[in-house]
Amino acid sequence: MPRDSRESGQGVDADKAPDGPSFDDFLDRCHAALVRQAQGDSAPLLDLWDHGNTPTLLAAVGGYETGYELIGGLLSKVSQTLSWGTITFEPLSVRRHHDMAFTVELERMSRTVDGKAEEMTIRATQVYLIKDGSWRLIHRHGDVLTAYTLKW
Repeated sequence: MPRDSRESGQGVDADKAPDGPSFDDFLDRCHAALVRQAQGDSAPLLDLWDHGNTPTLLAAVGGYETGYELIGGLLSKVSQTLSWGTITFEPLSVRRHHDMAFTVELERMSRTVDGKAEEMTIRATQVYLIKDGSWRLIHRHGDVLTAYTLKW
């Protein structure tokens, strides 16, 4: 979905946090931080999360965590096991209204291990909120895209 298809609230500048970056700029930072996460560095992504007790993570590796401290612990441990070379983002839906926004994307990762190409795609939904004048990540649900067969 092209960036210009994003919807905003009527009569408000839903793109820009008060005295902060636009949502487009924040989403670019999120993508750059997710690339760093997939290459072993969780710090840029953790910077973007709300640091309170209410953010939630349903992790692609399994399980879930609530609250910044627990999310930070999980993302830090997971990043130490990752070494993806390239990541591209395919937005399926990007919406924002006033001080909230969400994205639904496919995160396509690839790398070469022992001369063999490996690929993985994550289905990711993220929710964002303006808190204290800045966009913050408040929820992420990621899981590995798998093939399916209809059984009915």
